[in-house]
Amino acid sequence: MLTLLRHRGFVLIWAAGLFSSVASWLLLTGLPIYVFGVTGSAFTTSAVFLVELLCGITLGSFAGALADRFDRFRLMSCVAVLQAAVVIPLLGQPDHHLWVISLVAGAQAVLTQTFDSARNAALPRLVEPAHLVRANSVIALNTSVGRLIGGSLGGFAITRDGTRWLAVGGTVAFVITAALIAAGRRVTHCGSGEPTIPDRTSSFFTDWRHGLTAMLRNRTVRVTILSVALGGIAQGLFVVLFVVFVSRALHADGTLTGVLRGVQAIGGVAGGLIVGMLGARLSPRLLMSLGASTFALISLIIWNGPVVTRQPGWYIVLFILVGAPGIAYASGAFAQIQQSVPDTELGRAFGVYYAIYNASQGLGMAAAGLLGDALGVVLVLNVQAALYLASGAVAYVGLRSVQQQRPALRQRATVDVG
Repeated sequence: MLTLLRHRGFVLIWAAGLFSSVASWLLLTGLPIYVFGVTGSAFTTSAVFLVELLCGITLGSFAGALADRFDRFRLMSCVAVLQAAVVIPLLGQPDHHLWVISLVAGAQAVLTQTFDSARNAALPRLVEPAHLVRANSVIALNTSVGRLIGGSLGGFAITRDGTRWLAVGGTVAFVITAALIAAGRRVTHCGSGEPTIPDRTSSFFTDWRHGLTAMLRNRTVRVTILSVALGGIAQGLFVVLFVVFVSRALHADGTLTGVLRGVQAIGGVAGGLIVGMLGARLSPRLLMSLGASTFALISLIIWNGPVVTRQPGWYIVLFILVGAPGIAYASGAFAQIQQSVPDTELGRAFGVYYAIYNASQGLGMAAAGLLGDALGVVLVLNVQAALYLASGAVAYVGLRSVQQQRPALRQRATVDVG
């Protein structure tokens, strides 16, 4: 891990991602609170999340294709500047123009996905293959730290002066992000010579279509994304039914709901540090399977815990623990794709990754709404844990099968040549 921290280019990109994550969580937390405060409608508030999700599903793969068509560092810097510009309308008070907030939320969802796809695709150029898992775990820390800082600031900003301070905080953080990316680009390109210029002889839509076809032909990517899709459905179930579980099964109020969501970030930070120290000893496949399986087992304890106790302290500890395996899983999944896809197609691979994850999460949310009351919240949440177990099994068995086939295919090719 110290090796990564000595790499100035990587540290700058990591710091840029941290500011970007803080700004994103600032908006993710503050905008729904503002909408609910103005309208008092849960349906209208949920529409903000729906717009973000739909934009991620429909435009996610196109966002990833941009990362294969342009210099990834320059693209990240431009995206951060656009994100700063997009939040400027929030300087006013759009009380009676909530469509403005919907536009801001949708645009931020697409731009964030573009930034993340470009960053993940650029990472193999920054670090050696042996350090990819560690690098991904350090990058994944940004989500947890961003949730702790940005989530807290988002709630505080809304109570001070509507959306004005959200806009100020978001703009400042995104501008700093752009500056750090620009500095990281200079350091990286000075150390490695001239940057690689992507081939743009074909049209954007042709590149996008060819990228999707290449992802479907890559068995490692197919298995990885199937595992991710199962986890996405499980996450969608959790997002909707978690609040219901706290209310109905734990007989607690919104205070405990907020505390439990917040302490997950503590486990995420710890998980990122642990994976960062041990990442070189674990393969991406093992990280994915262990992360998903551990997440499932802890979830089963949580969902069935009220039979034994409803003490809040017990659940606070469990929710801290459940934050760590999520980081392990994500680090392994990112590294698996980075090691299995050519550099020229990595952006599109991560674009497909995020689009499929968002779509499967939406499917899980819809299923939660349909089944939560009909079957009971605890039963459906047990299904959620089972989906995480299935996600881990797919990663372990499916990716092992792919790895076992490669030597056989190479041996067959050698015999054919002979």
